[in-house]
Amino acid sequence: MAIECDVLVVGGGPAGLAAARAAAKNGLKTIVIEEDKEIGVPVRCGEGIGEYLFLHMPFDIPKEQLIWKIDGMLFWNEEIRLERRGSYWSGYSIDREKFDKWLSKLASDGGAEIWTESTLIDIEREDTIVKEAIVCRGGDTVSIFPKVVIGADGCESTVLKLLDLYNPKRGDLAEVYSWEMKGLKLYKPRLEQIFIGEFTPKGYAYIFPKSKSTANVGIGGLFPKRKMESYFEEFLEIPFVKKQTRGATFVKEKSKKAVWNDLSDKWIIGNVVLAGDAANQNLKPFVEGILPSVICGDIAGTIASRLIYGDTLSHKSYLSEVKKKLGNHIETSNILQKYIFSLFSSGNENREIYLKFFGIVSGLVKLDELSNVDLNKLKEIAVAEVKRNGK
Repeated sequence: MAIECDVLVVGGGPAGLAAARAAAKNGLKTIVIEEDKEIGVPVRCGEGIGEYLFLHMPFDIPKEQLIWKIDGMLFWNEEIRLERRGSYWSGYSIDREKFDKWLSKLASDGGAEIWTESTLIDIEREDTIVKEAIVCRGGDTVSIFPKVVIGADGCESTVLKLLDLYNPKRGDLAEVYSWEMKGLKLYKPRLEQIFIGEFTPKGYAYIFPKSKSTANVGIGGLFPKRKMESYFEEFLEIPFVKKQTRGATFVKEKSKKAVWNDLSDKWIIGNVVLAGDAANQNLKPFVEGILPSVICGDIAGTIASRLIYGDTLSHKSYLSEVKKKLGNHIETSNILQKYIFSLFSSGNENREIYLKFFGIVSGLVKLDELSNVDLNKLKEIAVAEVKRNGK
């Protein structure tokens, strides 16, 4: 079986579905292939979204998708505990399965075809121009002849692998071990909690509430030296954490890998346009990927349309469009990505690096102060912040 199309989107997550919607709305025959049986399943996600990104979205999010209001964030370190509220720190928890299904409906209503249980198994190309994509769909082999391919298939991208461009090094991908848990006695259910210390594999742990007594609880890092489950178990033994999780029920595992360093130095490769995690379009330091993937996916779909209609575009063109939408968020993310990776890859195993990391993620350390963090001053600032906020 052979099919021609304008745009083939590989990956049915937020980036791919947003890209498909944009391409189809521009009048292009668009096919999305997703290897899983059902869009949105399984969920491998912390399910938190930042309210500060709503302004940049290409379409509004229905209220019913916003299942739990988050007023701010609690940052915990063995030496400091600090709460942040409002502005950049506030947001919502979503049900990722329902969210992705909603995005899928937007894409299909716009004219895109959504194929589940469909896996990209090979490509035929001339240099970087994909001529044919060979897809296994429900046991049958289908040849698709696309004009543009959008690679939105995550941090273990098959598209990049088939282009011989997938060579992640140690630390490029973070390991995340996570569970949805219920029956929790949450400290403050309207605050997301971030935990930083030597119990992590150069990263952080979290409790992201989804209701008064349900949350996604996990730990992630760039340089694990043992099984992630053991870091998770150690995290649960912290007294402040244990008080909240004792007696809780493990509902569903949501472990995953998350991209930290770039997997490709270009977002446009021949007639391939990357989007979402394949393009490392999450925002650091929290590796926030859901809404950035929707925003960048929408741009990727428009970029694909422009390529088909004859525009000459490059990585620089694509990046420029992303910067127009996300402004200094993407630039700040790039700075933090490099600094934090350098901090964690230094080989040091002491409290100082985690205290510096705490200062960065909690906003106590400004970008122009990254090169010279005074730890004593940092502690003084943190104590002053706590007193000022009455916490």
